[in-house]
Amino acid sequence: MRKTNPLSAHELAAAAVLADLSVLVVVMARLTPFAALTSVLGAVPYAVLARNHRGRVVLTAFWVGLILTFLLAGFGPATQVVVMAIFGFVAGRASRDGRSRLWSILMSVALGWTVVSGLTLGFLAVFADFRRLTFEGVLIQVDGASVALNRIGLGGVGDAMNRGAAWIIDHWVIGIPAFQLGVSIFLAVFLRRIAAPTLHAVARSTARPRPELNLSSSDVEHWATPGLTVVVGQNGSGKSTLLDGLARHAGADDLGLPGGIAVIGQRPESQIVGARVRDDLAWGLHEPPTSAEVASVLDDVGLAGFEEAETDALSGGQMQRLAIAGALLRRPRMLLSDESTSMLDPQSRVMVRRLLGDVATTATVVHASHLDGDLAGADRIIDLDQRPAAMPTSDDALGDETR
Repeated sequence: MRKTNPLSAHELAAAAVLADLSVLVVVMARLTPFAALTSVLGAVPYAVLARNHRGRVVLTAFWVGLILTFLLAGFGPATQVVVMAIFGFVAGRASRDGRSRLWSILMSVALGWTVVSGLTLGFLAVFADFRRLTFEGVLIQVDGASVALNRIGLGGVGDAMNRGAAWIIDHWVIGIPAFQLGVSIFLAVFLRRIAAPTLHAVARSTARPRPELNLSSSDVEHWATPGLTVVVGQNGSGKSTLLDGLARHAGADDLGLPGGIAVIGQRPESQIVGARVRDDLAWGLHEPPTSAEVASVLDDVGLAGFEEAETDALSGGQMQRLAIAGALLRRPRMLLSDESTSMLDPQSRVMVRRLLGDVATTATVVHASHLDGDLAGADRIIDLDQRPAAMPTSDDALGDETR
């Protein structure tokens, strides 16, 4: 018997979050005149899961979405989850494997149309009361859409919808499968288009990372000299990989400790843990800084008088300066800055650049960036777009440009 690995915490979290998102879309769509069309967006989370995870994760998300939707909105919306999960799965797999549009249509018909049509006919045939209730709901929904179309000058389209819905209900044994076949083909094509930007972004963000850097102690020593080194390159060129390698090999044991390695990211809100500025600066230190030390470092970063300010009330630029203040307070021998200027306004960006330059007078500062303005004042520039990411050694300066 084939052994299957249980779902990891990451997989369970992805399934739960994206299932919840799909449920939200499907339930909210019921409040719109064009519920059937709007609910198609609920397939995108399942497409993302199918693009990036194994089938068991998609199946878990399906059951989570199905149960939640049934409890929140009843049987009708729950059936929408079945449809969205199947068609989202096909769209995600097509994106992952580079399948054609024809493949998506054929698989959507084979998996989606046969399952959905079979279940629909079965329920309608067995449960007569349910059939009458369902048909009444469909007519009400189509009538609502017709009214909306009439108000924007498309009354003829609305009337055609009413006549079509009436015909399908009168001949439901053949009308419903025929209608669902057309919808299946439409969904397959439509989903490829609306999900493409999201799936493309997922593919880029989850692309296979570069191999782990193999750094020797001599490599690190050569790199870790006081001054400002700016590592440039487009997204995916390996800037973050390079900084991670430096953090591990230059002294992971003293990461975040006084005199050790300090890291600043592009999203300071993910690094701030204290409720107040003073609390955040003292976080993780065995000996809390004195009031004079806190006041001094805040003055250095342009946050004088912010000791008692609540951190969640700070702007993005102020949060970034607070993150740098925390690094300065620890007097690190190496400061690694990963795109710390990219999310800031121009004024805050100038401030952060100045602070990085000040730190570089006594410590090693390695700043990864894709902004041309960050190159000013750099002692050394490493361009990862020109050559594969690697550590410079005394024999290989990696195309450095010394300024």
